Amino acid sequence: MTSSVLHLLGIFVIGLVIGLLFSKIIKHEGFENSSSSCGSCGEASPCGCPAPKPSAGSPAPECKQPNMSKYVLKSSIPPCPAVPDMSNYILKSECPPAPDLSNYVLKSSIPKQTPVLLDCSKCNKGSGECPPCPRPRCPEVKCPVATKCPTCAPCPRTVCPPATVKCKTEDAVSDSIIRPYLTPLSHRGFGMD
Repeated sequence: MTSSVLHLLGIFVIGLVIGLLFSKIIKHEGFENSSSSCGSCGEASPCGCPAPKPSAGSPAPECKQPNMSKYVLKSSIPPCPAVPDMSNYILKSECPPAPDLSNYVLKSSIPKQTPVLLDCSKCNKGSGECPPCPRPRCPEVKCPVATKCPTCAPCPRTVCPPATVKCKTEDAVSDSIIRPYLTPLSHRGFGMD
């Protein structure tokens, strides 16, 4: 166990030595003194140049923080209004052409008509008698006296002819020679056929 600890310690020391050697070889970053000088005249700043320029090695100017009084929180901004229903609109290219207004004038350009003055002095005179009323144009309709028709004579009653009843045997032809055989009801085999 001691040999493994010695091996680890040896590797650590060798790594440390190699790191120091490489740090001397590697070039430094090149930071210069923080004293600023003018890029135009080379004098230490502030100088009396009319147009001073910062030198290449001078530190960067300080970052200015934005004025937060000109900003608002996103959460305080109200949401955008809803998009209007575009089904109620049409494209300008679909609009009907405007009417030809060359045949029209503005109402304000029409001169006002001068009022008509009526001479009412003659209206105060007596009007005299009224003309006679016109006679009626439609003739008077006179209907003739209604005539009364005599009552109708009563209709004669129809008399039915006397009914004659004939027997069936009289209707049958008397020439037939064949007469049906009637079996008496007392016969034993009646209705068995």
